[in-house]
Amino acid sequence: MVLESATESAHGLERAGDGEAGAPGSLPVAGLPETRALKAGFNEYLLAAVILLTLVTVALGIGVYLLPGDYLQIPELQPAVRVARQSDFPVGASRVVSWGARIVLVVRAGDREYSALQGTSPIDGCILDWDAVSLRVVSPCSYVVYDLHGNVVRGLTTVPLQRFAVFERQGAVYVTEL
Repeated sequence: MVLESATESAHGLERAGDGEAGAPGSLPVAGLPETRALKAGFNEYLLAAVILLTLVTVALGIGVYLLPGDYLQIPELQPAVRVARQSDFPVGASRVVSWGARIVLVVRAGDREYSALQGTSPIDGCILDWDAVSLRVVSPCSYVVYDLHGNVVRGLTTVPLQRFAVFERQGAVYVTEL
């Protein structure tokens, strides 16, 4: 008797696992298939985010590969260097431009008159200054004074400054070799 009730309860548990109607722990069957509500959990969101990130990365990589990049520009090998926009360079002002290992002092003396000279003193290597009042280029270290053509006006040297050509193109001022 005890043995029969134990086997019946074991068979009832097996039937409950089979999903039979009336078994303890089974769902009632009403003739419709069992539908479960699909809910996205953390793992599904994580997988979707990883897939989306991978697609965006691949698209960006393809875009960077297909778009042309800037060309390598070595200052020493460039035929000219851009100084400034013409509108940002008022009459009487000066700019010091680095062109590779060279330093160039560019002075705007008039509306369309520019002078470009070696920007360092040949005597001591100091960076030259533009004196707008006297219209001269001055070395602050050795007090040598040059005119706008690079010739020595006053000082203990006779070595003139190297000159450069200046031109305008599309509203910008450029310096190049003579």
